[in-house]
Amino acid sequence: MKIGIYCKQENSDIVELLKSELKKYDFVLDDKNPDIVFSIGGDGTFLRAVHSYINQLDKISFIGINSGSLGFFYDFSKEEIPEIVKKIKDHKFESKQVPLLKGEVFFKDSKETIYALNEIRIENPFHTIISKVLIDEEELEQYRGNGLMVASSLGSSAYNKSLGGALIDSDLNALELTEIATIQNNVYRSLGSSLVIKGDKVITFSGNLAHSVVGYDHLNLKKDDDLKIVKISYADKKVKIIFSENNSYIQKIRKSFVL
Repeated sequence: MKIGIYCKQENSDIVELLKSELKKYDFVLDDKNPDIVFSIGGDGTFLRAVHSYINQLDKISFIGINSGSLGFFYDFSKEEIPEIVKKIKDHKFESKQVPLLKGEVFFKDSKETIYALNEIRIENPFHTIISKVLIDEEELEQYRGNGLMVASSLGSSAYNKSLGGALIDSDLNALELTEIATIQNNVYRSLGSSLVIKGDKVITFSGNLAHSVVGYDHLNLKKDDDLKIVKISYADKKVKIIFSENNSYIQKIRKSFVL
């Protein structure tokens, strides 16, 4: 079995411990074509690890080792590394398949397809975005403000929560639409709250989106062509993540936001 390691430089002590344990069972270190990737750090590092292997996701399982930061993707600590490596050697682990979001982004003269684990958003802090918001081609609202975001169930605890969005159990197949700095007055009015819908829907933004930035997880897509339409849905592409059976979603919420 081939193992990849994705981390920041400051986690060298954890990396050395991991390599030492892997060596005991003759695992092969291979960052280019791994079967399992250990991501060491916080949620931002995990997102970067997933995007680094975005074209190989059908062949890889990811394990998050927490280096001290809070994280919804990180169920394991440094102290648990020997136990985790032994389980991998004995094939005593199960991975959960988490669907990615897909964004079809239409510019004046081109189209891009992007994928995200947490969220996809359009943002413009300098000019008001004026956009129709459609759910499966049915108009919900005419939005005015600085941005719109669609989060996955797993991503609802990230930027979405900072914007006042709801937390969604990661086992639910749902999409969450959240507005960013909405204009609300006697002339212009929109929903003004997050909306949670079934995960088989397609959410479309279209209208005056020129010079807006399309953000997805820690990345962004900005082109010289004027932005016209963004369609967001769940993708067929999935991420396989090895979670601990002893760390429930409620425990993660409590550790991250209550204690």
